[in-house]
Order: sequence, then structure tokens, then C-alpha cells
Amino acid sequence: MAALGAAALTGGCSALPDDGELRAMATTADAQHKRDAEEVRLRTLLGRFDGIEGLRPGFTAVSDVCTGPSDGGWKKEATVHLMSCSMTADAVYGVEGDITAVLRRIGASGITTWSANINGPGSASGGSLDYALMYHRHQGVFPQESGESGGLPMPTPYLKSETGDLSVGWDYPPRPGDPPQSAQVANDSPCRADIIPYSRCATDPGRPPSIADLRARYGTVLRVSAGFRGYGAYLTVPRPGDKAGR
Repeated sequence: MAALGAAALTGGCSALPDDGELRAMATTADAQHKRDAEEVRLRTLLGRFDGIEGLRPGFTAVSDVCTGPSDGGWKKEATVHLMSCSMTADAVYGVEGDITAVLRRIGASGITTWSANINGPGSASGGSLDYALMYHRHQGVFPQESGESGGLPMPTPYLKSETGDLSVGWDYPPRPGDPPQSAQVANDSPCRADIIPYSRCATDPGRPPSIADLRARYGTVLRVSAGFRGYGAYLTVPRPGDKAGR
């Protein structure tokens, strides 16, 4: 791959490759091998949720994006790689029954180790199961303690693995004064396929139900996201002289 990166710069020692050259880097046999391995890894993580009682599969979407370099001009930081490719995957489910019961089953399933409630009972430790259940128990409002002013809105709940590569969001009770839609899983598409120089969006099934359709059918929607959003590339192509590529 380093040789390919160097070949892309034949137009001059400081020139950056164009979109066509970057796409060629993103579609080599080695790149595809790494891409396939990353997709298997992410789909395996998501597949662990299929056996959770109360979760009804809606669709899975895999987003694969490669981005090119920046030379540091026009208020952009210079990048150390010619190209970086990363992948994320989302599984969207309808929820049958009580969402808190489903959350407890997720916590007891051994799928991963979820973030701990590091500040102890009653604290707002984002990403922890304890806090998520507390949010539902108190309908999104901190309970009033003796001698203290209660009724303050609680931060929104979610689950996050200790390793950071799994997160779970769901439709939760809105806090007082919040519009209902603010407490729902976003209806937008989990991925895009129009990013240059390379991007791919694979959705299963091919004609999936919408999130709104799942909500209309089940009442509650839950989304599991796998992968490292914004970092954790499965493939990097270093600039010539940099041997840190993957």
C-alpha cells in the first residue's frame, strides 16, 4: 500500500492525490480484504442482540467511508495519512413489551461490559445501565432529596461499552417541557453513500422498513451502533516516508 501511495504522488513530491487516485487506493485487493474483515467484525457484534427477548429486527445498515488528505490549508488541519477508511454499523429494532425489561436483558446477556455507574447510585453516569434504569424510574427528572430542590431534568440515557465500540439508544420518556420527538431515535438514514472519494451504504433487507414504520408497529424503537465513530480506521494509507499505515 505504501508503494501505491507513493505512486499516487508522481505528479510532484508535495502534490496530494486526486479523487480518482484515492479511490484506486480504497479498492485494492488488500483494502477489500481489510474491509471485509471489519464488516464481519461489526456484524458479529450486532448479531449478539438478535437473541434478546423483546427485540424485533427491523434493519441493519453498514456505512463505509474513506476520506482523503488535507494539506492544512483553508482552516483545515493537515492530515498524516493520504487516506483513512472507517466503518460503522447500525441495527434498528422494534421493542415489544417494557423497554426497561429489555434493557435489563441486554445488561444480563454478557454481550459486552457496559460503562459503570462510576459515581454510585443516583448519579448521572452516562452510558451505564444503572443510570438508564434510573432515568426511566424517575421519568427523566432527578428525585427531590430532603432539603434540596428537585425536579431538575436528567441527562438523556444511553448505553456504551467500556471499549467504546458499542452504543445503544432508544425511545425514552421525554423530560417535562421537551417535545416528544426529542426523546426518539432519529428517523434519518444511518449512513450515506455519496461521499468522495469512496463510500458505501449496505442495508439489509434491501428495502428496509423505516424507523417511523417500526415505531408505528411496536411503539418503541431501539438502535445499536457498532464501530468507532470519527476514529478507529480499519485502513490508513500513509504519506510517503510514513510507515504507520494499516
